[in-house]
Amino acid sequence: MIGSEISRSQPKKHNRINRQRWSSLIALAFVFVAATGCINDLEPQGGWSSPVVQDGKFYLGNRDGNLILFNPESDSVDLNWRYPREDGLGAIYSSPIIVGDHIFGAGYTCRGNNCDGEVFGLDIADGNSIWGQRGLELSTKLVGQIGVVDSTLLVGTGAISEEDDGPGGYLYGIDALANPSSLVKWRIPLDGNAWSGVAVDGSIAYVATMSGTVYAINASDEERFALDPLSRIHWTFSTGSAIAGPLHVDGDSIFFGDLENNAYKLKASVRSSVNSSLGVDRGNGEWKFDTGTWVWAEPIVEGGVVYVSGLDGSIHALDEGTGTEKWSASVGGQIVASPTLFDRKRGDTRERALAVPSGDRNVWVISVIDGRELGVFVTNQPVKAKPVVYENLLYVHSTNGELKWFSLDDTSYRGCVDLKAGERCG
Repeated sequence: MIGSEISRSQPKKHNRINRQRWSSLIALAFVFVAATGCINDLEPQGGWSSPVVQDGKFYLGNRDGNLILFNPESDSVDLNWRYPREDGLGAIYSSPIIVGDHIFGAGYTCRGNNCDGEVFGLDIADGNSIWGQRGLELSTKLVGQIGVVDSTLLVGTGAISEEDDGPGGYLYGIDALANPSSLVKWRIPLDGNAWSGVAVDGSIAYVATMSGTVYAINASDEERFALDPLSRIHWTFSTGSAIAGPLHVDGDSIFFGDLENNAYKLKASVRSSVNSSLGVDRGNGEWKFDTGTWVWAEPIVEGGVVYVSGLDGSIHALDEGTGTEKWSASVGGQIVASPTLFDRKRGDTRERALAVPSGDRNVWVISVIDGRELGVFVTNQPVKAKPVVYENLLYVHSTNGELKWFSLDDTSYRGCVDLKAGERCG
């Protein structure tokens, strides 16, 4: 790989600079070659936020960068509940996260290389900010999912715009319960843009970078970390290639893909600070699988099978223990968001299936048994948000700013709403 050859041929002091440049080249290639529009500095695009369901209500970011509330009982958007109240933040890529009576999210916009991001916290009852008029403003891209450990929000960032010689990204620890003047508890520099979001298991946060590093970071409030935030880093693992998409943590196992066509399973119990440079340890249950394409979507796991989706539209069903492929299938268009598992009615029985969103159009129904195509939810629009199952309906947020819903049993269209205007679609 070009990036690896550069790193080996240059003096060690230049490694970080070269990795950051390679990270930027990968990001630009991803924009123009893969054409997903996700990291477009000039005009960030929405339509990627998947709904979060709480007490029978949906919360998600619309394509204009507003967090909005949809009521599935009335099939309507609550126009009195939104943040910001007026113009949006530019784009909200991730789903919000709910902690008690509060809901948190992040969005950003860019003009050239100057980016304005905001992490916000709201009262879930009325949508008003709990941190004053605005949230925590950071001059950077905020793309991935927020994590939470106790009352600490965990936010991965890109490089900070005003830091000319700063690191490629950060992991921020933010006090969800603090007043606006003291929100940041700590931050840890990372070796690249952290667009993967943050996955959490107990007190350990996992975040990956576009320089190809996975970090395991202790996010607890233990006093021993107060004077040295870097001591929170428990271990790191390097793939040598950019990691753009989310990590999936399932107990001791961490699953993810990279932009060098690989899917990985790591085991936290194998990793430690003393062997952080250890490669994939196949003898202890870790593995690497060549998908033949870039992997952006978060892998999903059920019943001893890992489902890995690729940017060429492929889906690979892998044995969770060994990484051996059970079957593969393909849909039209890129798969950016992970599929959703659901039960599909077939005569008098029900069968398990995947609802696979396509970046070209539609959501495809794929059998978990052998990868056969079983049907299609017709959106006629690209889908880059994970579909959500609720009350025997599949809800799909498409990139044109609409939320559509379909019957799980026969894939028939049941309704649609415009998430900006709040009006029903045709």
